[in-house]
Amino acid sequence: MEHKLTGIFNWRLFLSTLGVVFISEMGDKTQITTMLLAGAKPAYVLWVALGSAMALICTSFIEVIIGSQVIARYIKPETIKLLSGITFLILGTLLVFGLMGNVELNL
Repeated sequence: MEHKLTGIFNWRLFLSTLGVVFISEMGDKTQITTMLLAGAKPAYVLWVALGSAMALICTSFIEVIIGSQVIARYIKPETIKLLSGITFLILGTLLVFGLMGNVELNL
């Protein structure tokens, strides 16, 4: 029980996670998409910002739950790295060739 309480106030882990995720997200396709959405609808930048922030919060929460409760129990870290790399390559290829990510906004 004491270990869990000290984990709650782990500022070092919080700050390192904040820094790593912030740097990773800058220039990420998600951020580029958000910039493009804001550029396409400049009158609605507040809604784009709120929608983007809410999506990142929700996806991060889901990732933490799945990662800590499911993936870390059954899959080795090396396997996760390999699968992540393959997934990013597939998604990048689909985006480059326009087979995915074509979104039409009709606001």
